[in-house]
Amino acid sequence: MTLALSFGQPEHRPDHHRFSAETSLQQKVHRAIAAHTEFSLDRILTQDNRVKYTNAGSQETATGHLDEVFQLMRQLNEGGIASPTLGRLAKTGRSFREALEESCVAIAETLGGKPLIYVELGPEPIKTGFILKTLLRLGVVIDRYIAVDINPKSAGPMKAALAEILPGTPLTFVTSSFEEFRLADAVEQGAPRAVITMLGFQEGNDDPFVVNDWLAGIARPGDLLLSESQLYTTGQVDKISGFYAHPAMQRFSRIAFERAVDRNLPTLNRFFLLPVAFRDGQSAQVAILAEEYAGSISARNLHVSNFCLKLTLDQYRHYRQEGGHFTIVGESSTDDQTLHFQLSRRV
Repeated sequence: MTLALSFGQPEHRPDHHRFSAETSLQQKVHRAIAAHTEFSLDRILTQDNRVKYTNAGSQETATGHLDEVFQLMRQLNEGGIASPTLGRLAKTGRSFREALEESCVAIAETLGGKPLIYVELGPEPIKTGFILKTLLRLGVVIDRYIAVDINPKSAGPMKAALAEILPGTPLTFVTSSFEEFRLADAVEQGAPRAVITMLGFQEGNDDPFVVNDWLAGIARPGDLLLSESQLYTTGQVDKISGFYAHPAMQRFSRIAFERAVDRNLPTLNRFFLLPVAFRDGQSAQVAILAEEYAGSISARNLHVSNFCLKLTLDQYRHYRQEGGHFTIVGESSTDDQTLHFQLSRRV
């Protein structure tokens, strides 16, 4: 894995390229790589992040890679939940597991004894199992569970895991993109409040204005949103590159390359942390995982396998409340301030 980092605060090296409101994060990433690295625009291949989780729109019918991608994400979550030290700077500091548990306590207190509908955007069993078990231990009643995912291969493992945690609880699995899902259409009028989770840094996979519009459309007034982000924190930037150096992320990157380019070509894993600008003039860092490969004897090309925004804490708060759709009601971070859980309420 080779690195190309842009250190300092996001505003230290802003992206001055002016984008229209319609410019996608994918396009911004493409141009940022060309502007800040040795690769020219015509040597970079970028794809929407969602392509890696579905065969929709493709002639491919095999699903083995989708199973493997799901298991890789599960592996990452197993490590995070099991670790007593992830995110700690001192023995008494808050770990990742403790930060998530604190968010569960905030959910229980906010509900005040009333039942909830648990809605998971992008389901996986490890982190979800920990949250559900913690909520049940705190006395929360789970009325039903709804999963929304573009990867159809997530339903099988989730059903097996939830059968032990929520026996007898109605389970619904919806194969859909987040922007197309509306909770109001999936439940009856007067149904309990929902806790909608968007975990695993998924929120960083698109422009914050776009994501906030999705979430505002999904949630009903009064519903809670629990989201997770890896933040850009001064003095802790190495935690970002460290995450993308994890073997599971390296394998994820290679799978994406094999599906999009070639199963046999050798590659060199690359990581970049580069600035992109938003339509409000703010600039933030985006983590980019890619595979460098040779298309010919002299040509060096780059396939972008994943990109994810790394906002500062102030930016994360700002964009959640942008447009007046959500009010932040709780926050919990690891000791090093890099892994952050945010609880907000749909207005």
